[in-house]
Amino acid sequence: MSDLEKLVRRRMQEEYAKGASAEEIAKVVRDLFNSIDLSCPSPDAVAVRATQNYE
Repeated sequence: MSDLEKLVRRRMQEEYAKGASAEEIAKVVRDLFNSIDLSCPSPDAVAVRATQNYE
């Protein structure tokens, strides 16, 4: 499992634990993917940047 997949799963679990609806979780995941720069050569760097946006 890639770092990006782990990040998405973690964010989904966090939102679910807060009692978020499916629509709210989908929005969080969509916002997460929209914040990622896929032009980066390293997947690890992509996950680190995405994590920084939400912490």
